[in-house]
Amino acid sequence: MTKKIDHGEEHDTSPSSTTNLDDDASYLSHNANLGKLICIPMALRAAIELNVFQLISKFGLDAKVSASQLVSKMPNASNNPNAAMYLDRILRLLGASSILSVSNRMDSGDHFKVNQNNGGAGGPDAVVTERVYGLTRASYCLVPREEDGVSLVPLLVLQSDKVIVGSFFKLKEMVMEKDVVPFHAAHGISIFEYACKEPRLNKAFNEGMGAFSAVVFEAVFKYYDGFSGIKELLDVGGGIGTSVSSVEHVEGDMFEELPKAQNMLLKWILHDYDDEHCVKLSKNCWNSLQVGGKVVIIEFVVPNRLVNSAETFNALNSDLMMMVVNPGGKERTMFEFNNLANAAGFAKTVPFLISESLHLIEFHK
Repeated sequence: MTKKIDHGEEHDTSPSSTTNLDDDASYLSHNANLGKLICIPMALRAAIELNVFQLISKFGLDAKVSASQLVSKMPNASNNPNAAMYLDRILRLLGASSILSVSNRMDSGDHFKVNQNNGGAGGPDAVVTERVYGLTRASYCLVPREEDGVSLVPLLVLQSDKVIVGSFFKLKEMVMEKDVVPFHAAHGISIFEYACKEPRLNKAFNEGMGAFSAVVFEAVFKYYDGFSGIKELLDVGGGIGTSVSSVEHVEGDMFEELPKAQNMLLKWILHDYDDEHCVKLSKNCWNSLQVGGKVVIIEFVVPNRLVNSAETFNALNSDLMMMVVNPGGKERTMFEFNNLANAAGFAKTVPFLISESLHLIEFHK
């Protein structure tokens, strides 16, 4: 066994000690990875509120833009001499997370100096550069599309709303106490009651769901042709009607009775409720369907094998969100959807994978 003397102290450099050092490094690495799960969403939320992604796109979809250039397009930031420095520190985290691209370029003017103000090596011979940022595949979806103005910004704004985030602080109580719904525990009422009383959240909810519906149905129409030839479609619980526009809106309680229809659509409805309510709703659909009709369901499906993949995370992220905001809310496996269909009397189910755990499932009468 060898020992190394360093600053008057003995350090064991035997293989067992090296292993411990490796363990320490691994521990620190995992700690950093866990920490970013908090910081990245907050940095992303700030960048959205500062309109960063749309501002970059105005320079060009392939443009590389510095924090100083972005701040120059933010009128309310002109009074803060440190605005570019703070913005750069937000954006470099998003760059390190591949939400933005990040690179250095020679400073071309009186911009924020990375080397001088942000930990770089200074000195008279130092090359002064500035960080520049661009859009990536991960952030293109945060820029409004030219053809329809749709982006996923409203959905992220909804998911990161302080009212929603505050509900997650009640997750522990959900485990430790009986019949706790985190949103209700945090705010005293259900999310739907809250949205009715709070116009800001109601607006965020409708805009978030509308934006996501537009993106999802674009993919649905690309991979699913089951809507072709359909002359009648009842959109059950369709919100403000983004998915099926130009249709008559009928008021009613979907758990009591539904209008007669040839075909029905349930988009992100079943995940709001427990199995008992979902069976009741599915039976109502069955009773109101014409013979040979079908219910088209759009939901995330929890994969049987959980791995580190977009498919798994999309389903489980949505599942935890449903658990937090809705009593009994959850995403389901395909086996569970089959059980719902059978319990309601449907003859068969036909699943279609749309994208990364998002499925369209037909319940046939």
